[in-house]
Order: sequence, then C-alpha cells, then structure tokens
Amino acid sequence: MNDVFVEQIIEKRQDLKSTLKKLGIVFAALLISSVFLVIGILRFIFPAVFALCMYGAFRFVKDQNIEFEYSFTNGELDIDRIIGRRKRKSELSVRVRKFEIMAPMVEKYRKEYETQNIVRIVDASSSPVSGSRWFARFNDDSGLTTLLIFEPNERLINAISKYIPGKLKQ
Repeated sequence: MNDVFVEQIIEKRQDLKSTLKKLGIVFAALLISSVFLVIGILRFIFPAVFALCMYGAFRFVKDQNIEFEYSFTNGELDIDRIIGRRKRKSELSVRVRKFEIMAPMVEKYRKEYETQNIVRIVDASSSPVSGSRWFARFNDDSGLTTLLIFEPNERLINAISKYIPGKLKQ
C-alpha cells in the first residue's frame, strides 16, 4: 500500500455565547481602565493600565478563534486544536482500525452515537448544528469508549475508508 497523507483544517464557528464573551472582556478592560482615570491619584498610570488591559483583551479575543486540524497518515488520525493561530494542542491520536463504526451523524445511526457507555467525547467539529458532522466510536488505549465528532471532507473519508471498509457507513 502506498503512503497516504491527508490534511484538513476546520474553523470553529462563533456562536452567540462566544461573541458575548468577547464583548464582555473588552467592556471589562475598558471599565478597569476607566477606574484608574476617575481616581485622581491613579491618573498618572492610566496610559499603562489602559495599554495592558487592551493588550490582555486582544489576546483573549484572539484566543477564542479555534481551528481543528485533521491529519491522516497511513491509518493514524491525529486531531489538533489550534488556538488563536499560535498555539497547538493535541486533542486525539488514534489508529482508525480501532474504530467500531464511523458514520454521518444522522437519524439512521443515532443509537450508535447516543449509547450510554460512552465515557469520553471529543468534539472537533465547527458547530453542534453543522450538517456535515460525522462520528467515530472506538475504545482508546485505556479501554474507555470514546466518541469522536468531526467534519471530514470527501478526500479524508476516502482515505480512511481504505483502512476500515466494513466499519464505514454512508
């Protein structure tokens, strides 16, 4: 078998909750800065406090931008979380041959991904309401039943299907 390498990046969509969180942080930074402006004795350090608060708010807002990178290499699926386009955290690394089932998250397979014995859920999708979400259920190295929720493109699905032909449902 030839070497197989497929890579895909999915950007997490911003919902109302994350947008409100960003606005709240910016408002809090402005509020903290204005306290130093109002109190007479502390006015001379206002520029420094304002700059620090705005920098902190900027970093926080930037860190709310999350992407997931799926890398598939010769039967190994690695999923990394990229935070603010500067930090990378490994979410999952699994041999796809461990998958018991991989299928789209549709009504037809609901009982497969809503079973009671799932201990760990890794959601690496753009949104809980995305129509292109797939799931894979498997036992990890410690024996825990894990549910992976992700959004593979056609190229990634085809690459994985070569390693798990009977377990991939369409």
